[in-house]
Amino acid sequence: MHDLLHDPLIGVRTRAGERRLSLPDLLAALSAGEVEGYTGLRAHQADPWHVFLVQLAASIQARQPTDTLPPDPAYWREGLLDLAGGKASAWHLLVEDVTQPAFMQHPWMSWEAEAADYGVTIKRGQTSYAPKATTPDELDVLVTSKNHDVKMARVGAEEVEAWLYALVLLQTTSGFLGQGNYGIVRMNGGFASRPVVAWAVSLHPSQRFQHEVAVVMQLRNSTVRTYGYAARGVTLTWVRPWSRSDHQFQLADLEPWFVEAARPIRLVRSPSGHLIALGATSKARQIGPKTLENGDVGDPWIPINTADKKKGRSAMTLSADGFTPERLTDLLFAQGFELTALQQPQVSEGPGWFVASCLVRGQGTTEGYHEVRIPVPPKARLALLHTGQRQTLGQLAQRLLSDAKAVQKALNTALAVLSEGGPDQADFERVESWLKTAKRDFGRRWESLYFPTLWRGAEEEHDTVRRDWQQRLVDEAHALLDEATQRLPLPANRTWRAITQAERAFHGLLRKHELPFPRRAPAHTLETMEDAIP
Repeated sequence: MHDLLHDPLIGVRTRAGERRLSLPDLLAALSAGEVEGYTGLRAHQADPWHVFLVQLAASIQARQPTDTLPPDPAYWREGLLDLAGGKASAWHLLVEDVTQPAFMQHPWMSWEAEAADYGVTIKRGQTSYAPKATTPDELDVLVTSKNHDVKMARVGAEEVEAWLYALVLLQTTSGFLGQGNYGIVRMNGGFASRPVVAWAVSLHPSQRFQHEVAVVMQLRNSTVRTYGYAARGVTLTWVRPWSRSDHQFQLADLEPWFVEAARPIRLVRSPSGHLIALGATSKARQIGPKTLENGDVGDPWIPINTADKKKGRSAMTLSADGFTPERLTDLLFAQGFELTALQQPQVSEGPGWFVASCLVRGQGTTEGYHEVRIPVPPKARLALLHTGQRQTLGQLAQRLLSDAKAVQKALNTALAVLSEGGPDQADFERVESWLKTAKRDFGRRWESLYFPTLWRGAEEEHDTVRRDWQQRLVDEAHALLDEATQRLPLPANRTWRAITQAERAFHGLLRKHELPFPRRAPAHTLETMEDAIP
């Protein structure tokens, strides 16, 4: 029931309007360049869904190669069935016979043997369920301790498309969530996350799909050799029964673009007729061995941290701060990270985009969904392709970041002095919360300017670019300081002293770091304030 191979379950936008497609129809439409977006995807689901589609297409192409991606649904339907070992039920969302696989759902040995493990009880002839989820939102990987970032259980249980996306998210991006709930192998430990980082020649869904399938195909043979994958092995890890007492597969059993189904999950009909998800626990992660905890398994979308002091190499783990300019700079210039061919700038005309997303996980919580789409103009893209120019541009990037840090320090100190009414020594702890807000305001201002300024370095003299950058930073910081003098409730008898001392602290640190002074005088000039101090 709800057959992905034939039923139009997936909503898309095309030039001709909105349509609903089966999975083979979708792969054919992407290959033909017709898909311009999806109608049912939520932001945090988009990149994992895209990766899932590319993995499927590249795996099918490896088994049934063609010169170009075929716009023929029959080709993709046959390929999907081949990946499932001929078991069509592996592409059905709901399969009543639990001994058969369903989409992202392992087959059971039998109802009698495993139903109790999945929360099913039978008393006096009555069957009752303790479901893991009664709606797709409850199954999704979003976890918020206060249930306020994205409200859970708000999608109707009968929205089949939502169940489809929730299953993909849960099974391919989950981390550790309590005893018996293990995560995927493509992350650095159970409390990490699965990032998606790539160089895109276009943000158009069809064009990005076509480009990434081509690049991933080129990586296949080297990935097989490096990580010991099978040239012909298992791609869909939910087709066979899993005892849940040990690892189901080792890397040597799998093809390189295998699709994980990390958790024992089964969709069934409740007594009221609604779809619900049953869940069991396991004693081990699905993919082994146990020692494989660093996430370095050849995933082309995951940068490898080569500066990991404990593990040596590990899949990139994003903190709650998200994709900061510092982290993005490290990635773009491969500083401490090993990038795959999918994350390197491509030889092509026109601009490009550096794209990255990650749903950051904590211990039982979600610490935010982070996504960036950085446009890279043609000349900057060409500079990144040449080792010498890339190195020089990377050096400029570090100088720009250093300048931002210095101006941030000057602003923080000035704000602390101001808020304390002009003391000889600022008490940073007392105004820590207020400073965090001001720091975020300044950060938003300079971060939005950082990459456009950096790309100027591909066309202009770096000294000129940096002078303009420094002046803009100082002016933005000084504007915030000036605003603070108008907003903060300062003691009347210390107002002028506070403003004067704050300005002195700000200018003093600018001078120390050889930064320019603001171009615009504050609301009250330094001379006027000094004259006003008794």
